[in-house]
Amino acid sequence: MKLAFIIRDLGHGGAQRQLSILTAGLVREGHEVSVLHFYGGPFESSLREAGVKTLCIGKKSRWDLLGFFFRLIKAARSVRPEVIHGYLAESNLMALFLKPFCGFPRVVWGVRDSQTDAHLWGTLGKLSFRLNCLLARFADVIICNSKAGRDYYLARSYPAQKTHVVPNGIDTERFQPRARSSGFSPSVFGLVGRLSPMKDHATFLKAAALVPNARFVIVGSGDEGYAKQMRELATSLGVQVEWLPSQSDMPSVYATFDCLVNSSAFGEGFSNAIGEAMACGVPCIASDVGDSAWIIGNQSQIFPAGDHEALAKCMREFKPSETRSRIVSEFSIDRLIERTSCLLGKKVLWITTGLGSGGAEMMLAQLVNGLPKLQHVVVSLTAGGKHAASLPNVHSLDMPAGKPTLSAMWKLFRLIRREKPDVLMGWMYHGCLVASLAKFMRLKQVPMIWNIRQSLYDLKLEKRGSAMVIRALAWLSWLPKRITYNSQLSSQQHEAIGYAKSKTQLIANGFDLAKWKPDVKRVFQLVPNELENSFYIGRFGRHAPMKDYPTFIEAAKLIHAKHPETRFIIVGAETESLDVPLFITVLGERHDLPELTASLNIAVSSSAFGEGFPNVVGEAMACAVPVVATDIGDTRWVMGEAGRLVPPRDPQALAKACLEILDSGLTQDLAARKRIERHFSLTSVLGQFESLITSEGTQKIEGTEATLLTSHISPLTSH
Repeated sequence: MKLAFIIRDLGHGGAQRQLSILTAGLVREGHEVSVLHFYGGPFESSLREAGVKTLCIGKKSRWDLLGFFFRLIKAARSVRPEVIHGYLAESNLMALFLKPFCGFPRVVWGVRDSQTDAHLWGTLGKLSFRLNCLLARFADVIICNSKAGRDYYLARSYPAQKTHVVPNGIDTERFQPRARSSGFSPSVFGLVGRLSPMKDHATFLKAAALVPNARFVIVGSGDEGYAKQMRELATSLGVQVEWLPSQSDMPSVYATFDCLVNSSAFGEGFSNAIGEAMACGVPCIASDVGDSAWIIGNQSQIFPAGDHEALAKCMREFKPSETRSRIVSEFSIDRLIERTSCLLGKKVLWITTGLGSGGAEMMLAQLVNGLPKLQHVVVSLTAGGKHAASLPNVHSLDMPAGKPTLSAMWKLFRLIRREKPDVLMGWMYHGCLVASLAKFMRLKQVPMIWNIRQSLYDLKLEKRGSAMVIRALAWLSWLPKRITYNSQLSSQQHEAIGYAKSKTQLIANGFDLAKWKPDVKRVFQLVPNELENSFYIGRFGRHAPMKDYPTFIEAAKLIHAKHPETRFIIVGAETESLDVPLFITVLGERHDLPELTASLNIAVSSSAFGEGFPNVVGEAMACAVPVVATDIGDTRWVMGEAGRLVPPRDPQALAKACLEILDSGLTQDLAARKRIERHFSLTSVLGQFESLITSEGTQKIEGTEATLLTSHISPLTSH
């Protein structure tokens, strides 16, 4: 993406340092990043070295407003940004004002404080603060670097649904544990921070007077009057303190500490000193101000602000502990870039029929959770569903099945206007139809993708309402930028009834190979009182006519007649209503399918029609379980040379294939696992969807052969 950051200056400061770290990381991620600044500063050279384009607007004076703004517009338009990201109050306003002059890109605000001192500012400063509070609702995303900052600004009318927390990133390469630089025997407690009442050095000194046999160091520069007061206080308390000015080599300073103390009284957001010290392996004690408790992660090392006796108690009971791993996992530069990229990435609005237990719903959940660099909003036409809890930012229109309502459409309209998606994704037939309606609800033209998740043998086999939707989509198929299918047969069937062939994109389903894997031994009983030499044949899938459970049950009777030790397992939603003999166990809907599948000796798919890409077949193959399946949809393509194919609605053929496997000796089908690894891994599918959503320009689609699995992904542009 093309990202433009705006900041007042590039001088020494925490915000400038974080901007430098962040933009360099975004460049490494492949983004085109520019920084527009009012004045220069020492960080300008490091930004350029990292590949960040810098443009100095050259603000001449406080009242250089009109000319400055025209120069800013010219600079911003020259980089053609997709996102304008302000950094601090003045820059946030500039980013918002630039929006109509730069083609209406998304505007992101950066908030770097947790308690502003705007009452001390001049007229322009106070006006800036009030304007920020008034206009915050017009920003697309607001990023605070602390939870405390978010809470502070939410109380001042910032919109909660747009305001997010991305904590600072600590340079864990620079801040690493070092050998202690001197052999002090008493514990050394250090305080790092500018000399300011906000840091509350007085509480630190009063606590130090209550902690015998310890050494104390204060590092920082600032107001000389305040510094003199603190030195006089230390003398009156009889506390020996080593006073050091601000240091450039802070890792060496932290190496002299046994513990860092942060005694701030107010105004603390994200304390870089705490994060840096912990990255150097130094434990920390801090007042309960800002995000200190969150960063440290140990409540026993937190004390009430201003309570010197509680601080002294923490210092006396201090014990060395491991700290670096928490910073690396939660507050590293990599985490900063990952979290920011997610909020800056394109916003994708998925509209799906439902979030139940089917294969299409599972694939949607895997895509949303597997593409963290994109922002996701999921809209379900119907309420609830198995996957609803596992997905972020889910909204339900609460429509009765197949019955759109005016209230649902109004809810969708408000959601579209609020979220302002960059890409619309229709998922399954009804989701595609509603996505087409949503496209007209968005003033800005956005690309739309339809995702068809089943094959289409005969419209007479579909419900009347579904058949009407399928026909309507054929007439509307000129609207989407792409129509993805998860099977070759499905694309051909839909093109035959009028779906635009030029829009076709084939992306098969993908399987999480860490989740679906072979199990060399059954670690639990599938059914009570099983025989020691029992074989297990399973049929997994919801109870629906297309799954053809009667054929499976008839085949099971034939198999049991020759192998009475065989047990049969049925798993799926609404299967409890099936009438089955005693040797078939119906487990209903389950949430441990990978373990159940890996424990089978044979997996069966008996579908009679409607299968596009059969997930149960691929899942069993990934678990190296031999498969017997009907030749429906793209089952033949998925299986390749693995397993056995039989005609649909033929219980004798299905039973014969299973008996051949039983009689030949049961072994794991490792060739099937390798085929899934090679052609149908989730990693490959995630990459294809990400490219489809994020790419720019246009590219011709070359047809629907199986080679399209790894072919070029045609990119999206606005109409």
